[in-house]
Formats: sequence, C-alpha cells, structure tokens
Amino acid sequence: MAFGRSREWCRLRGGEARAGVIRAELTLCPAGEAFRRTPVPGAGVLRPMWDIGAGGARELDIARLWVEHAAELAPGATATVRLLPLTAARWRQLAPGDRITLYETAEAGGTGVVVEVRPPETIALPRRVRVVIE
Repeated sequence: MAFGRSREWCRLRGGEARAGVIRAELTLCPAGEAFRRTPVPGAGVLRPMWDIGAGGARELDIARLWVEHAAELAPGATATVRLLPLTAARWRQLAPGDRITLYETAEAGGTGVVVEVRPPETIALPRRVRVVIE
C-alpha cells in the first residue's frame, strides 16, 4: 500500500518530537567490503548499532535508520539519514561534524557525519480547567 511509508514517517516524526532530531550524511561500505550486499530499506525498518563514542572511545547504541528522499540506500552510496535512538539520552553529546559508525555485524558497515542535532520539542500544554456540572 502506498501509505505505508507515510504512516512510518508519522511514527518517526512522533519519536523525534519526544527524543530529538539527529541527521547525518551516511556512506555505506561498498558491496563485498562489508556484510551488507543489498540496499538498506529507507523507511525506518533497520535498527543497527552505532558507535557514537567521542575521542576514540567505543560506545555502541541502537538507532532506527530513515533514509531521506529515497526508498533505499545501496551499498557504496551516500545519503542524508535520520536516526531515532533507542536511548536518546546517550546521543545528547553529538554535535554537527561528529563522526559515527554503523554496525550490523562486528565489522563496520558504514560511516556518517552528523549534520544536525535538535533537542526534543517542548509543547506547552493548556492549563487544566475544572468543570463543575450541577
């Protein structure tokens, strides 16, 4: 159905509202140089491990991967991606220009450069109104 990607996009945006936005330019390793030999699905299906450690210290965490403006990302290709972390607090130290590494196995499957980091959205809730019915 054509609305499948739209539904998943709405779920991703809802998650970003709660967790914040992380966008990166991701380059997958070419086929034959890493585990992946087929394209990465673009609609947030893949939830790989990412090395988000700073200063060479390895720190692995999971994030959903959404490829912007494409149905998939082929091995060896580059695209802008959105990442929705499983544990958002562990990703707060990232800043534009930071390098992150994608892992689907023990070997790196791609590298990314963070291009945007935004905190969770704060939504002002209306004041509670007490209604008394007599």
